[in-house]
Amino acid sequence: MMLVGIAFAANAQAYVGGTLGIGVNHISTDGGSATSSAFSISPEAGYNFNKTWAIGASVGVLYQDISGIGVTTVAVLPYVRATFARASVFDFFGELALGYAHESADGAGVGGFAAGLRPGFVAHLSDKFGLVGRTTLLSYNHYDGVDGFGFAINSNVEIGVQFTF
Repeated sequence: MMLVGIAFAANAQAYVGGTLGIGVNHISTDGGSATSSAFSISPEAGYNFNKTWAIGASVGVLYQDISGIGVTTVAVLPYVRATFARASVFDFFGELALGYAHESADGAGVGGFAAGLRPGFVAHLSDKFGLVGRTTLLSYNHYDGVDGFGFAINSNVEIGVQFTF
């Protein structure tokens, strides 16, 4: 049993890490303008089964200031990751995330189901350390009777690190 445990640990491809994000949007209209800022932190952990497939989960906290109203979103998103291309030190992947999210503002909150298709990359700087980047390409959420569907390119960009052990 001990030898099996040691062999498994020697080949383990578990990883931990996370991403940080910050964004500022300024919108001007005929009657005035508004500025929205956002900050997010999303720690994550996962396991690479092989060079193509991995599973993991992230716990994200996003704070947005929308025209003076603070909106906080907390999401738990398990995901399946498929690496579809490799180039030098870069692995390009797609993730299918499916989980729970809760938004709150001014003491009121709403929670529900969240899903997303998230393409990204890992730049392996060493065997144990990499830089991660990802965005959300397609998203769907259902918060207590309110459906939302989104499509975006180059929106919600996350940058972070990954430690493999």
